[in-house]
Amino acid sequence: MIEFLRLLKFASVGAFGALINTLLLYIFTEYFRIYYIVSSVLAIEVAIVVQFTLNDRWTFKDKRSTNVRIFLFRLLKSNLWRVAGIFVNISILYVLTELFKIYYIFSNFIGIGCAFIFNYIMESKLTWR
Repeated sequence: MIEFLRLLKFASVGAFGALINTLLLYIFTEYFRIYYIVSSVLAIEVAIVVQFTLNDRWTFKDKRSTNVRIFLFRLLKSNLWRVAGIFVNISILYVLTELFKIYYIFSNFIGIGCAFIFNYIMESKLTWR
């Protein structure tokens, strides 16, 4: 039961992160005229930091540490684990947008969904073990 509640919290934080990611992707691309793949990398990194902080304070609060060095080390580990998720997200974004001509915002949502399970497994088993 505890693990199921943790999964729900992780999913809630992930949904909030997806919203941040998509909003920043749109702003960077449409208003700053940054190529959508570069915008995606920037947006994902901001979302990762926000999600990590929320997961540290809420989802995995029973496993967190108040030590700043441990926090920063976990943030680094989180970014390393999420590299594969980032690759999945951006690959899907690119393929769906370029090959299938799907609007990049919709492609991004699909990419986020595909990376979700991998990220949860890596975070729960390796970052906050």
